[in-house]
Amino acid sequence: MSKILVVDDEHAICQAFSKVLQLEGHTPLVASNGNEALELARSERPEVVFMDIQMPGTDGLATLEQLQAEHPDIPVIIMTAYGTVDTAMKAMHLGAFDYLGKPVELPQIRNLLTRALHKPESSAEKPSLTSPSSPPAEQDALVGQSAPMQEVFKLMGLLTRNDLTVLITGESGVGKELVAKGIHKHSRSREQPFIAINCAAIPEQLLESELFGHEKGAFTGASERRMGHCETAGEGTLFLDEISELPYPLQGKLLRVLQERSFERVGSSLSIPLRARVIVASNRNLEQEVEAGRFREDLYHRLNLVTLRIPPLRTREDDIKLLAHHFLQQANIELHKTLQGIENEALEQLRQYSWPGNVRELEHVIKRSALQARGQVLTRHDLDLKCDETSLADNSSASEEAAYTHLGAAARSALSQLCKESGQQNQHAAPFHHLVSFVEQELIDEALRLSQDNQVTASKLLGLHRSTLRKKMRNN
Repeated sequence: MSKILVVDDEHAICQAFSKVLQLEGHTPLVASNGNEALELARSERPEVVFMDIQMPGTDGLATLEQLQAEHPDIPVIIMTAYGTVDTAMKAMHLGAFDYLGKPVELPQIRNLLTRALHKPESSAEKPSLTSPSSPPAEQDALVGQSAPMQEVFKLMGLLTRNDLTVLITGESGVGKELVAKGIHKHSRSREQPFIAINCAAIPEQLLESELFGHEKGAFTGASERRMGHCETAGEGTLFLDEISELPYPLQGKLLRVLQERSFERVGSSLSIPLRARVIVASNRNLEQEVEAGRFREDLYHRLNLVTLRIPPLRTREDDIKLLAHHFLQQANIELHKTLQGIENEALEQLRQYSWPGNVRELEHVIKRSALQARGQVLTRHDLDLKCDETSLADNSSASEEAAYTHLGAAARSALSQLCKESGQQNQHAAPFHHLVSFVEQELIDEALRLSQDNQVTASKLLGLHRSTLRKKMRNN
């Protein structure tokens, strides 16, 4: 039995937590503000703390900072109904054990308690309690309250404590460069340069010089010595976007630079130390690129130390409204407009669209639509999705048709194989139920992966009630 401290100014939440904790065999302690929490922590020494951010008086983050100073061995789990990238990253930066968006589900509480109560005996060194830099500029803001994005924010917060090489993956338009900038702006090197290079946009013959620099006379046209981005980045961040497009010979040179933390300018044998952190991004599956022989396996494993996967917008339905209003505010500033909001029918149309271009496409749609809007509210008639509703349906139908074609072919092949095995070895006497059960399990596993094991989000992705999803998980 463990003492668990719950800090929240809402009595109903504290009461609900207390019941759950008692059912789990723990002793609940309750505080309604930061000062009470600090007093209980000093007198009762709880094993775990669940704490809200928004509270009267001293807020949760300030209380977290004080708790970490006085009791660095007590895991503190931050909760909030108003999660933002700044609060999530600051909470993790200050040493929070985890960060949860409300409402919190019972499986999440159980999982976190198990993890927090069974931590290693010798805890890792805590980070310094200095606050991260001021919030990012509006155009560089990361927006999202969905469960998948909260996981992204938490990992970003952990990555601000060190200079590990990071691989950011995700489809085009999900915001990989914004994530890289977010890590940089909240790290200890935030005052140093952030240098971004698109490996696909620079001609192959110039890319090596862009990266490493060159000496005068190193090649035709090299009329003077030039520093490369590895050097100009200093102790900041070097962001290599579209790393899969890096020419194969340069992949070997980059691997050596990452391993030895040094490089030479083209035409020079002088070794220059690499002081910058390296973050790379790719919208391609690098494992498949390795299998196809287009990407070095040793470089892939060197980059794959920490992988941050950005979810596509179609799996973040809860974020579409938030993002749409965020981009509308930006459009008002850039276009000198005074739009006050977005009507519900327009928001519903945005939610139903598949967003093949992800967040970048949504940003462009809102900006184009705001430019054409005549009233004070953005309506569905103002939306410019570059196609009408019929073509939207056609686009969706085309992608669905391709998916169903592959699925149908796989189902026919699997049935033929099972029937063949059944005739030879008397196995799979009910191939229909066997195949349906197998496909159901694959769909459930994929939905849980996309939703970061959040059953509410997974049930929405599958179009199932949560109780139905749980039943199928038990049966499968």
